[in-house]
Amino acid sequence: MGSNSQVVDYVMGQMGSGHIVAHATDIFAPKGKVIVAVTFLDDTYLDKLVADTSYSTGAADTDNGPDDTAFFGTGPQVAANGGDGLAGGFNQAISVAVAATVKFPAGLTIYGRWTEISIQNTATHASGMILYYGI
Repeated sequence: MGSNSQVVDYVMGQMGSGHIVAHATDIFAPKGKVIVAVTFLDDTYLDKLVADTSYSTGAADTDNGPDDTAFFGTGPQVAANGGDGLAGGFNQAISVAVAATVKFPAGLTIYGRWTEISIQNTATHASGMILYYGI
């Protein structure tokens, strides 16, 4: 008997994709969706990689319970790596923002949830990157 799981449909990009070559152009996820994966076809530096914050409550962890879900990007993270630095009275490792000097090599695929991305104007990008959308 077959399975009717929609997990792959919703999280791995079967809800659309895009091919981006132009640099210094902000690309946004379609309405109601986020970018769930990015495959780099060239060595690429990013201007923007804006993390989805829809899971963030903005509340500090005061009960040692689960924290917000967070994703890396070019901006600071409040609840990085699932923690806000306050759990259990000790500082957890906090993820840092992706610097403009970070090179994403050709062939790399990153996974997460982002709302916006932009290629840096540092070199010619003949192939660009592929974006995969999900909800």
